[in-house]
Amino acid sequence: MGFRNIYIENPARLSIKNHQLIISQDQDISIPVDDIDSIVIDSLQCTLTAPTISFLAENQVVLYTCNKQHMPCAVLNPLGNHSRKLVILQNQMGVTKRFKDRTWQKIIRQKVLNQARCLELTSSPNVAELNQLATQVLEGDKSFRESSAAALYFRSLFDTSFNRRHETVHNAALNYGYAIVRGAIARDLCAYGFEPAFGIHHHNELNAFNLADDLIEPFRPYVDLWVAQNVDPEEKVLTSSYKRDLVSLLFTEVKIDNELHSLTNAIRKTVSSYTNCCRNNTTTNLKLPELVPLRPHEYE
Repeated sequence: MGFRNIYIENPARLSIKNHQLIISQDQDISIPVDDIDSIVIDSLQCTLTAPTISFLAENQVVLYTCNKQHMPCAVLNPLGNHSRKLVILQNQMGVTKRFKDRTWQKIIRQKVLNQARCLELTSSPNVAELNQLATQVLEGDKSFRESSAAALYFRSLFDTSFNRRHETVHNAALNYGYAIVRGAIARDLCAYGFEPAFGIHHHNELNAFNLADDLIEPFRPYVDLWVAQNVDPEEKVLTSSYKRDLVSLLFTEVKIDNELHSLTNAIRKTVSSYTNCCRNNTTTNLKLPELVPLRPHEYE
């Protein structure tokens, strides 16, 4: 598994030679593809050869491209790498509505608990209120506790005038971070043989990654916490430094299944556990992240 996240903001040409990624700018930089977890291309003047794209996909490297506004707009994910894709797909399509409702309940409950923990770590108000909302999440979140929690959460974390629809540096940072995590989840879903368009709760027919948008929910507070602690609201634009740090969040420490892992590994554990859940039509073994203070994960 790769451990490098590469962020490219200047014109470059990317190619493959001897299992190495060659980044050609003023000089050539060579990086073993086996070491790479993700690449973010934030320059419209970058070029890639077709063999480069194929080789990166074959080696499970998630590749993001950005638009003119420097926001991730596309992600390249590998297809067909799982040896028993048909079995996985049959299990995925065979789950019951009750299973989906219970899975969504578990996901949203953990998301709200993580939001409460985020407020606690930032010394923000309404921690108890969010913890209480988490206990009230029903199967399928029929009482819409997720939206109630979100309204209270963001106003507590930032300020009472905060709105996710406003064009602010905080929202730009949140969107950028979410896009990076979403792409990593989509990559692992494909690697494990899932069809990411078939979601648990999300079902937009125009969305190719409904399942990724389901599983990302309890991971979002990691991005929220970083933005609240690091982004200056007086900034007018999302700087390159902010973007690099948001990409690096993929290696922040996450608590999952009573162990500490990088966020990338935690995503893999969540997706892997969902495989078992679909096979057995039960949510008992679904593993979801618990928010802890942000720090780089140290490998032993």
